[in-house]
Amino acid sequence: MTDIEDLLRSLIEQHRSIDIVESEFKRLLNEDPTIKDDYSVWCEESGYSYKKGYHEFIQQIFDSEDSIWDTFIQFEDEN
Repeated sequence: MTDIEDLLRSLIEQHRSIDIVESEFKRLLNEDPTIKDDYSVWCEESGYSYKKGYHEFIQQIFDSEDSIWDTFIQFEDEN
């Protein structure tokens, strides 16, 4: 079984662009029926919609990274 979260994180590390990550993930879904099936199960288990689950997850990762940097910058400004 494909670990969808690991796959998405790997794509994020490789491309660092939401648009490219989404495009690559859609390509993988279309090319590999196993990934497509695993993605469907992942969406159901994780509470994501099939249509936008990958987008929501990717956005959460980028938002959390931004939050970490915002906290770091705020800490630096206070010192």
